[in-house]
Amino acid sequence: MKKSFLLLIFALLTSIAGSAQELGLGFQASFPSYGLSLKADLTETHTVQGVFGAFGTVTMISGRYIYNFSETGDSFPITPFVYAQAGQWNYNEDLLGIDESVFGYGIGAGIEFNWLNFFSDRFRTTLELGYSKVDLVYFDFSATTVGVGLHYNFLDL
Repeated sequence: MKKSFLLLIFALLTSIAGSAQELGLGFQASFPSYGLSLKADLTETHTVQGVFGAFGTVTMISGRYIYNFSETGDSFPITPFVYAQAGQWNYNEDLLGIDESVFGYGIGAGIEFNWLNFFSDRFRTTLELGYSKVDLVYFDFSATTVGVGLHYNFLDL
């Protein structure tokens, strides 16, 4: 089941990345998982994101749909957004013999901006506030989450 889900996410991201206007690779952090992220801007309004969180207490692989609102500001542009996230969370503690995987989801809102503009206009930073629900038996959480992301857009068509 876990391998099928991973293959499905990979196939979706590969097909979506082929039709992207912008493609960014970076880091996304939101309790309780953080890790590598791939973002594809399909249009100015619609973005998809895949997150592979292999570095936290709870590992995960998930996909996000992001709806971007109109950019505001001239000298310091900010793009507000809302997102919906779904994925597979895994908690593994070898010493206690715990290994469980469950489906989880989240929703939230945030802003995207470029505070590293003096260095490169390809860096994008996100700050977000959301709600996540993951029903692991030993590490159950329903929480308001604060997240941050940093992505480098290496494809700009």
